[in-house]
Amino acid sequence: RVDRSILMCKEFIRSTKEMGPTFVEPVTDTIEMVYDDMEPEVPVIFLLSRGADPTDGIIELCRKKKLPAPAVISLGEGQEPVALKAINAGVVNGTWVLLQNCELGLGLMNEMESIINKLK
Repeated sequence: RVDRSILMCKEFIRSTKEMGPTFVEPVTDTIEMVYDDMEPEVPVIFLLSRGADPTDGIIELCRKKKLPAPAVISLGEGQEPVALKAINAGVVNGTWVLLQNCELGLGLMNEMESIINKLK
């Protein structure tokens, strides 16, 4: 049974000396905490579970910090050039780019490391 397998895997990881509870407990960092630890040349990547969406929190943080709203691009058919344009504009203007549904833009994701390295 899948539900029992997941529970037992978590329990195994939790009780393993080399890993422990920090590897299975949910992350409770707030968007503000992430912002405080950010560095301009290091991308922030949110790995989301079903139903989680940090977009509203990121937009609200921008309002609080008086920053421009991020460019939000939902990847999919034909959106990779739009994303690249937004990334390049973000580099020039110092604005953020929020790429969503990255599993639909695997071509762009394969190039992302070289794109970021060229920006340094």
